[in-house]
Amino acid sequence: MQKQKRVSYIRKPFAKRSFLSLGLSVGALALGIIGIVSAVMAEGQAQLNVAAVCFCSLMISVFSLVYGVLSFFEKDKKYILSKIGMGISFSLIILWTVLIIIGIKG
Repeated sequence: MQKQKRVSYIRKPFAKRSFLSLGLSVGALALGIIGIVSAVMAEGQAQLNVAAVCFCSLMISVFSLVYGVLSFFEKDKKYILSKIGMGISFSLIILWTVLIIIGIKG
């Protein structure tokens, strides 16, 4: 005998913190792109404000990751936005960590 598959027609809302996580990660990505483009345009001799923009991108990514994790504690919600935001944030954190290590060692 085959089991009947149950289909739920109840629409789950998005987790509230997932919007914040995704928004922060997109903002951090925008700041990161601005910082990298500015550094490339300055041919590696970027001013201190470019470093500040990149550091803000790193810090916002960390906060986005925290809000993404906190959104999973909300019950019966959709978490796809949190997963996307956490993926972007985690990638940015890895990128900035590698660039900082290269800058210190190089």
